[in-house]
Amino acid sequence: MSVRTSSAPSGPARNRQEKAREQARRDILLAAAGVFARRGYAAATLAELARAAGFAAPSLYRYFESKEEIFRSLVELMKADLRATFEAPVEAGRPLADRLVALVSSQIELTRSRRDVMAFLLSSPEVPGRPIAVEMRAGLSIYEKSMAAWLERHVAPGELRHPVALAARTLAAIGHAFHHRHVVDPDDGFEPAAEARQVVDLALHGIAATPAARRPGPRGATP
Repeated sequence: MSVRTSSAPSGPARNRQEKAREQARRDILLAAAGVFARRGYAAATLAELARAAGFAAPSLYRYFESKEEIFRSLVELMKADLRATFEAPVEAGRPLADRLVALVSSQIELTRSRRDVMAFLLSSPEVPGRPIAVEMRAGLSIYEKSMAAWLERHVAPGELRHPVALAARTLAAIGHAFHHRHVVDPDDGFEPAAEARQVVDLALHGIAATPAARRPGPRGATP
């Protein structure tokens, strides 16, 4: 008589299980963001986080070991989603302004869809392990470095009047200000593409009503 032994699923079945697990983790994290935004990190309980995601509290431990792991995974999810906007295909033949508008528009859409996460990060005085100011500075630094890498890949020599590092810092700073506005004033009525054009116009042309006389740029700038 043969004895049938159970084995872990392989091939397509295993892939389906992994995808289902990742989707469940993502659903839990996004639901947790709403709870954190309403209750704050300290007051939120694992039972509340589970209930918001449609799970029984014991089931949550199949995906996360603690509330702090949920928070850290939520931050990592935001970073991954932001990185994905920089990895999207770019139409090289389009004008520089159009390429930038497409990039920034996708990031504004992300900010709007993750408003609960942003509201929590901006309003919480402290996150697990370190002050919120440190967390936000780290996020802005990641944004700036990712912008610089994107410009290096997708902007041709001669398209920028200033070095890539300065262009990236300018775009990141203006973009960050607009993303922050969506947290404090989510119903401003702007469409992502229209707002992205504002960000890009400010970065490329500034706020003057008429262009200033062309002046020599700093050392390393492209005239």
